[in-house]
Amino acid sequence: MKKIELELSLFSLAAAMLLGIGQEVSAHTRFETGTVGEGTRVTNNVVIGHTCGINPVIGTSVVFPDGVDSTVLVDGQPMGNPLTDFVSNWSDNVRPLLSRAAFDHVKPKQDAAGKVVGFWAAGGPGMPEGMVVYVPFRLNAVNIVPGSCAKSVTFQVSIVDICKITNSSGLQGEGVAGLWTHNDLGTVFDSLQAGGPAPLKIVRNLTTKPLPESCGQGVDVVVKPSAAQINRDMPIVYEGRQIWPSKAHKKHSFGLPQ
Repeated sequence: MKKIELELSLFSLAAAMLLGIGQEVSAHTRFETGTVGEGTRVTNNVVIGHTCGINPVIGTSVVFPDGVDSTVLVDGQPMGNPLTDFVSNWSDNVRPLLSRAAFDHVKPKQDAAGKVVGFWAAGGPGMPEGMVVYVPFRLNAVNIVPGSCAKSVTFQVSIVDICKITNSSGLQGEGVAGLWTHNDLGTVFDSLQAGGPAPLKIVRNLTTKPLPESCGQGVDVVVKPSAAQINRDMPIVYEGRQIWPSKAHKKHSFGLPQ
């Protein structure tokens, strides 16, 4: 009897540990649909999995690699290829969708040419501890170049979940932000936590667009944003004023008009 009880206790402990690991992984801020077939327009969600400790999430900032000065890696190695060697139409593909479930304000981030490179959401009730929030957006169809050897193209999307308004030097503080970003770009938004950016993988349709014979098994392509783009596009600008990271004194909310 004691042996059975011991085995049950060990099984319960192992199950609890696995459950904890699973919860930790799933708590990363990621996309609801992380893999998308090429040539397909989809509605997707940024899924914010947890708060910054006891501090609620009061906003989020999302930046997609623009493909202009991004690093393109082929099977893990930077080859110097432009993104246009692998994707024919990566430009202005993202559109945020209005939802006031958690945040009252949702705005696109645009480059100098007016093309959308990301979005932000803030204001309103935010996301309290113990909850999960979906921030919706639409991804227009992405097409892989037929003559390329790419069997997939993964965009590494940088996301910061904001729990306190600080200046840039305070971003790494406890309970301030969830930094789902790269750790090696050399920006103030680089992450010291595990997890990294959110992958969005576009998969080639090998039925309608088979690989050229010279490609063999094909290659997996990864697109990583430049430091210059992250520094330019990650901050939140509202009505011409940067409200995050703050350029003034520390604040505790966005203070956006309701």
